Amino acid sequence: MIRKMADDEVKFKLAVSLHSAIDATRTSIMPFNAKFTLSDLRESLQYWYAKTKSRITYEYVVWKGINDQQSDVDALVDFCKFAPSKVNLIEYNPIDDGQFQQATNAAIDMYVHTLEKK
Repeated sequence: MIRKMADDEVKFKLAVSLHSAIDATRTSIMPFNAKFTLSDLRESLQYWYAKTKSRITYEYVVWKGINDQQSDVDALVDFCKFAPSKVNLIEYNPIDDGQFQQATNAAIDMYVHTLEKK
């Protein structure tokens, strides 16, 4: 679909719900990643950027115990560096005591610091 939108010369910006740049983690959050892997996504995004020269926005929620480590932000930086991009860090507001919990301020600060530095 991303390739088709690039070929169709759409006039809107692209935002991708990423939430992890590590396949196993992303699959646990977003099961469709098992069929449309990060490698596939990156190829489509590279095609998008080559055709449109339009900056890519990544929507990214940081969850406690899921994607809140330095290795997670390092993988994100590595995934995004092929083209100009923006990462929109989204604060998660928990609704119960389930699997998804809000990341600590320290984890968010680590993301912000690393992304701004890179």
